[in-house]
Amino acid sequence: MAVLDEKLLAILACPVCKAPLRLDEQGLVCTRTLVRYPVEEGIPILLADKAVPPHPEAEKGTFSFTAPPPAPGSQES
Repeated sequence: MAVLDEKLLAILACPVCKAPLRLDEQGLVCTRTLVRYPVEEGIPILLADKAVPPHPEAEKGTFSFTAPPPAPGSQES
């Protein structure tokens, strides 16, 4: 079974649909789609192309990534 720190697990989310992840014997599982992401030597590999089976939203191209807004007080314009 993969081992991850509980604090890390609490903040991880599916990189495609942002649903929470749960840990099982074979890796991290998206609670929405049941797609599994590997954990290699304690490091979560949260890449859509490494998901098993491939994430359905990634295959359709229906997801998009938006960067978070700049932190308050940052120098970004």
